[in-house]
Amino acid sequence: MIADDHDIQRFEDLLQQFDHAMLVSVARDGTLHARPMAIAESDGAVLRFATSNRSAKTAEVAMDPRVSVVMQGNGTYLAVSGTASVSEEPARIRQLWQPAWRPWFPEGPDDPSLVLLEVDPERAEYWDRKGARRLEYLWEAGKALATGRRVSEEALSGHGKFFFG
Repeated sequence: MIADDHDIQRFEDLLQQFDHAMLVSVARDGTLHARPMAIAESDGAVLRFATSNRSAKTAEVAMDPRVSVVMQGNGTYLAVSGTASVSEEPARIRQLWQPAWRPWFPEGPDDPSLVLLEVDPERAEYWDRKGARRLEYLWEAGKALATGRRVSEEALSGHGKFFFG
């Protein structure tokens, strides 16, 4: 299903709950390579991560830009698939600069190895298992156990998936 304005707003609201994610890229040998990353920015649906232009992830993205970004916390799960690119935009890097990055980039925001890895989402899926949605899930899971049927993820209001168009 193509994302409508409501889907995109829901996605952006969920995305704001996370400051870290697992970034999964395709390694040189074709296997999947995952690593934790701090989210530098989520601008609309686009995710940005600070990294080095000498990192494995930038080399992997140059060879195959397909990535997945997975986030989890406090009963909420978000999975994003899309394409990544490397940005060397100095103004954006300076705007996003955080002192916590200094151990990796000792020259600060002007460090020549500092780049942004930008993920442009193509598909997103979320599961929200907190508050009333958690109770809804527990109710549906109880019914499924009692009747011997599967829980339908699509029937739960705390689950959604869509494509960005």
